[in-house]
Amino acid sequence: MKKFHIRVLLAVLLITLSTGCGRKHRFDYIDIASSEKTFSLLKEGFEAVPDSLPDGRSRFLLQQGVPVADILVYPGERPDSLAVFPEIPTGFSGELIGTESLLDSLCVKNGHLYTEGGMNARILYLQDERMSLKVLNKIASLVDAGAFLAGVKPSVCLDPENEAVFQRTVDKVWLSGNATSGKTVKSVLKAAGVRPDVRTRVDSLTFRHLHLPDAEIYHICNLGTHYGKAKIKFRVRGREPKVWNPDTGEISPVSYTLRKRSTTVLLNTVPGDDTFIVFASFADKRKLKVK
Repeated sequence: MKKFHIRVLLAVLLITLSTGCGRKHRFDYIDIASSEKTFSLLKEGFEAVPDSLPDGRSRFLLQQGVPVADILVYPGERPDSLAVFPEIPTGFSGELIGTESLLDSLCVKNGHLYTEGGMNARILYLQDERMSLKVLNKIASLVDAGAFLAGVKPSVCLDPENEAVFQRTVDKVWLSGNATSGKTVKSVLKAAGVRPDVRTRVDSLTFRHLHLPDAEIYHICNLGTHYGKAKIKFRVRGREPKVWNPDTGEISPVSYTLRKRSTTVLLNTVPGDDTFIVFASFADKRKLKVK
């Protein structure tokens, strides 16, 4: 009788492994059914774009989701404030945020900054030392909620009548431990525990990352002369990557290796190449090799 029970247990285990059931616990944040639906909708829209429409498929994918930015750059609230990006390390990305969006929609969840449209980032980077008390108070509330703050430390109050309160608030924020100034973006990212979104040894590759609730879209461009294989590590886990060619409309598998906190893809590149890597479906294999 004991041998029979053991055989039954072994049979159930083999069925579970062969069907992929029971694997979801590795990435339990992934809703498989919803991911497949998202993939199907993206595929349907992508393939519906006619060949006669120049850059139509690229525009379709670039209109999906919201940008992912490791750093939100706030240039300031004065018309003469400089909207110039700080030097952002390779593999990371940044987006500008205006005063209206900062005041009305920026919030913090689990240490990440989110806008109303869903764009998320880890660090708010200030570029102007001049600031109103209203904006400073909003920034202080974000830091209190766990956001990281970097860039220029405010020193000029745009409301002279609130100067004393302004300075006390600045001192409080910069004593919190989550605000810093005079440090490189790279060191701030490291202190915040932010890993690169994309890693590759091919310097000519650039990327743009768009996020959907059940998919990640990366627009990869080869701006140099590199020809051949390129190994790219993405800050995505649990989802199967596929190559979406905007010129031909073809969607094809790509060699990949799934790791605990990332996915490495082996991509064929040519000079001037423009392609997309889409992560949507649940990856039921840790490794795939495409000939």
